[in-house]
Amino acid sequence: MLVNPEELKQRLTPTHLLEAVTTADLKGQADEAMAADKPLEIPDTDKDPRAHNPYPFAFDWSDSRGKKWTGHFTTHFPTPMDLVKAGVMQARMVGSTPKDSLDALTDEIAFIVSRLSYCLDKRPTWFQDPMSLVDGVPLIQAVYEKVVDFEQFFRQHGAT
Repeated sequence: MLVNPEELKQRLTPTHLLEAVTTADLKGQADEAMAADKPLEIPDTDKDPRAHNPYPFAFDWSDSRGKKWTGHFTTHFPTPMDLVKAGVMQARMVGSTPKDSLDALTDEIAFIVSRLSYCLDKRPTWFQDPMSLVDGVPLIQAVYEKVVDFEQFFRQHGAT
């Protein structure tokens, strides 16, 4: 199918970028986009368990082979001492290898496992030693996502 040069030029001209738009038009569009068409939702912290420290949560996850991992965890918001201890554990896990000498996955695994070691108060028996799980990295990451979700929520909305 051949397209004549004039039609091709018309198709390839970015007309949406060539329209004359005034500052007033842009301001109006920005005001419209920022208009509060619905009120800001403020979470009801009395009903959300993530607002309380410690935070118990149920875990239900399936790996890529279809194996289902379920159990109950309890985590707490880390104290400064928890973070220091987790940092020391992370350094020891990688043999004090400088960060810039590690690949990203090794660094991430060491970081996540050390953080979970100090933040998880209760865990299922199958998660007592996450470093021994065969193909456990996606599972460890899934548990950590739940912990991070709690930490982020608690930091913004948690009861003091």
